[in-house]
Amino acid sequence: MNSNRLNSVVLDRLIHRLSKSKKNLSTSFFIDSEIYIYGAGDLGALAIEYCEACGIKILGVLDQTREGFISGRAFNYRIYKPYEVSLFDRKKYPVFVAVATVPFTPISEILSALDWSNIYPFYSMTTLANDAHPLSNGWEVGNVNSEELEGVRWVGNNWSDATSLNHYEAFLAWHIDCSELPIGDGSISPNQRYTIEPLISRLSRNKKQMIDVGSHEGESVKRLLDAGICFAEYVLIEPDSKSQKKLRQNIQKYLPSSATVKYKEVIISSNNEFMGFEEGLGYCSQLWSQSKNIRPTLTLDSLKLKPDFIKIHTEGSELDILKGANKTIKEYKPSLAYSVYHNRDGLYRAIIEPMRSLDNYRWYFRLHSYQGTGAFVYGVPN
Repeated sequence: MNSNRLNSVVLDRLIHRLSKSKKNLSTSFFIDSEIYIYGAGDLGALAIEYCEACGIKILGVLDQTREGFISGRAFNYRIYKPYEVSLFDRKKYPVFVAVATVPFTPISEILSALDWSNIYPFYSMTTLANDAHPLSNGWEVGNVNSEELEGVRWVGNNWSDATSLNHYEAFLAWHIDCSELPIGDGSISPNQRYTIEPLISRLSRNKKQMIDVGSHEGESVKRLLDAGICFAEYVLIEPDSKSQKKLRQNIQKYLPSSATVKYKEVIISSNNEFMGFEEGLGYCSQLWSQSKNIRPTLTLDSLKLKPDFIKIHTEGSELDILKGANKTIKEYKPSLAYSVYHNRDGLYRAIIEPMRSLDNYRWYFRLHSYQGTGAFVYGVPN
C-alpha cells in the first residue's frame, strides 16, 4: 500500500473514531474519595499538589523503585511498593497512575495482577475544571460536530510526514476514550522534544535569535544545546518569579559567555490587557480566569524582535500568543514549536489557524509523552 493510501486509511479511521466520540466523565465522582497515587517522580509531585489543592485525600504513593517519603505542600506521604499495601485497600481504593514517560497500559496490567481493582490515569482526574487548580490536561474530546470533523480532516491532510498523522491519531484517541494506540513507524520519544530532525536541520542554518515563551527553568535551551544548537541571542520569557530565579541560575551554567541573554518576566498573550495569572505552580503556572493575581499582558509583536525560532509552552494560551505574534512571524519566518495538549483547542483549532495563516511552512506533530500529553506542533519554513 503506497503512503498516500496508507495516510488516507489512518485519517478515515480517525474521523470514524471521532464521529463516535461521546462525553465520558466516569472518574469525576472520585473527586471526594480517598486515593493512592502511583509514581513518585515529577508528575507524582504534581499529582500530590493537585490533590492537596482540591481536597482529595492521598492514602499513600506507590513506586516500584523509590523508597521513603515524598513531600507535598501540606503533608509528607509514605512511598510503598504496590504489593506492600493491604489487599483491602487494593480492592477498595482507586489508584491514579502519575507516570507519563512510559505507556499507561503496562503499568495498569502490573497493578491489576497485584489485585488493584480501580486503576486510572492521573490526568483523568483533571477532566473537569476545578476552581482550586488550573490543571486541565485530562480534557475529553466529547461530542464532535461536522465542522470539527472537517477541521480535523483538513489538519490530517496537511501534515508533512506520515509520522505526524500517526501521532495525531494517537493523541486524539487518548482524549476520546483513553485508548493507547501503537504508533506506526514512529515511537513516542520524550528526549526528542524540540529536537525533531526537520527542526534541527533548519535551526542548524538559522540560529541568530531564539524566543522562548514559557522558559520555566531552561529545559528547552538545554535540550537544544545538547542537540548542537546554540543561538547568538536568547529572549527568555518566564512570568513565574520562582521559575525565573531558577532559570537564571541554570542558564549561567548552560550557555557560553558569547551568547546574549535577555530575561523577561512578562506575560505574553494576544493583546495588551490585564489577566489573571496563577503563580507558584512550577511548570503549571499559567493564565487562569480564577486567579486573583491580575497582571498586564503583552504581545510578541510589541517586543519588536527578529526571531529565527519561537518556542511556546504556556499551559494552554499558545494559540493566543501566536495570534499576538502574527506580524513578527510573517516578517521573519521563524521556525515554530508549541504545545497543544492543555485544552480542547488541541483537537484542531490551535493547529489549523496557524497552518492556514502562514504560507510556505511544513508542519509536523509529535507526542513526546503518554496520557495524551507532550503533544507539540512544529512549523518549519520552506
